[in-house]
Parts: sequence; C-alpha cells; structure tokens
Amino acid sequence: MQQPITLQSLLQQDSELSSLPEIFIRVSELLDDEDSSAPQIGRVVETDPSLSSRILKMVNSAFYGFPHEIASISQAISILGRDRIRQILIGAVLGGIFGNMKNKVFFMEDYWYQSVKTAILSRLLGKQSHLEQHSEVLFTAGLLHQIGRLILVQKLPEQSMEIQLLVESTEENVLQAEQCILGFTHCDVGAAFIKMWGLPDILVQIAGHYSDPSKASSFEEETRLVYLANRISFLLAPLAVEELEFALDDIPDWQQTGLDQDQIMESCLVADEQVYQVMESLGMVQLKIELDED
Repeated sequence: MQQPITLQSLLQQDSELSSLPEIFIRVSELLDDEDSSAPQIGRVVETDPSLSSRILKMVNSAFYGFPHEIASISQAISILGRDRIRQILIGAVLGGIFGNMKNKVFFMEDYWYQSVKTAILSRLLGKQSHLEQHSEVLFTAGLLHQIGRLILVQKLPEQSMEIQLLVESTEENVLQAEQCILGFTHCDVGAAFIKMWGLPDILVQIAGHYSDPSKASSFEEETRLVYLANRISFLLAPLAVEELEFALDDIPDWQQTGLDQDQIMESCLVADEQVYQVMESLGMVQLKIELDED
C-alpha cells in the first residue's frame, strides 16, 4: 500500500530542490563576509556564465534605470550594494532552476507574469510605505510567494492536476483544493522549502501566510503588503481608476498598509511597464520582448 504524501515526505525526497545550487551558496557566503571584495565575489559569479548574464541583464534593465551600462558583476556590487545583489541573485537562481520547467497544470509564462508583477509591486509599494528599508527583500518575497505551486507541479504532477480539476469543477479555490487532496497547501510547501534552503525568515513568513497575513508569526506588515500586491497583480493595463477602486473594495484591510489609492495606482502603472523586461532578465521568458516598440 502506497504511503500517503505528507509535507515532511515531500521535503525528504531526493531531488535538485533539496538545496539551492552550490554557486548560490558560495556567493552568499562571500556576500556575508565583510573581508571579501567586490572583484572576488564577481569572479565567483562569473564562473557561471548563465547566472552572470541574468544578473547583468537585471541590473541594466529599466527596473533599476541606471543611466550608464553596468559592465561587470563587481561593478554591479559596488554600485548596488550587497543586499540588492543578494536579492537579484535569488531571482536569477530561481530563473535558472524553474525558468524552463514545463507542466500540464498551468502556463509557466502566466505563473511568472503574476509572480514577477507581484514582486515589482511589492518593491514599489514598499518604497512608498514605512517599509522602505525592506523594499528589495519585498521584491524577492513577491517572487517567491507562490513558489510552492511550482514545487508541487514538479514533484506531484498527478495530484496537482487533480487539484486544478477540482478548482475548475467546483467553487473551491486553489488553497481549499490543495488542502482537500493533499492535506497541506502550496503556502506550507513554499515556506518549508524556503526555510530548508536557509533563506531569511521574512521570506518564510510571507510565502507561508501571504493569503492570510494575520496568521504570520512575524513580519505581518510585510506579509500584508505582499498580499495586497498579489491581489492587484491581476489587474490589466490600461488600468482605470474605477477598476482599482472596485478591486480595493474587495481586499480586506488594505488601508493597514498605510498606502493611499494614488500610490497604489502609480505602482500598478510602473509595474506594467517593467514586468516583461524583468521576466526576460531573470530567464523566465525565452524570447526578448521589446517594450519600446511603436
């Protein structure tokens, strides 16, 4: 008789997801070491040409908007600082692990569009709030907030299809369907894997509780902001004021973020301009999309 799947058994499966790539660990250790230099870190990153390319594409994108091209990883570290580089590194590594993953449950580009837009919105909203000092890590938190869904479709493809069919045939949402079929949710999975990877607790809390920020044991304000970003990420450009008002009416306690409607609208407009370029920079779409075409 086949043993039932548990969250613990999922974590213990031998797979490439058990730990982040060695290059990430080596670079993270150097970023933590105050005695390491930017050229030293750059040389390690550049041993992985694909990772190096994704990082440089990201730092030279409109997302950061530097007036001159940044030509090397060491220059990027000197200009952006170690904390920003760490967040870009996480995104670039994710793009390498999951960027080309295929599944039969949902379209990967749709998944990345929503995750990247949530990430950009989280950063923009954070910069306009009293959480400005966390704006870079909020980008990473937005990028990772539904990583449990990707892990489930990769490790449990048949059950993931059952979950999708249940959602389509009933009034259950994804979380309810996951709980019904698996006994745990993608939020549980995402938080558990992020913790196993040794990433900061703020990322664990947000991935685990973005759908219900009041349950976060810490970083509740940050979790609430990513929850807001997630909910408005589905609004499509060109966005009308009335559409945003209608969406916010359906989002409980959004005012607790301290943001006003004008700030949220501004963030939505900027996110729509940046989302595809960030996806391309991080390796989450295969074809470059020119945003400045007539």
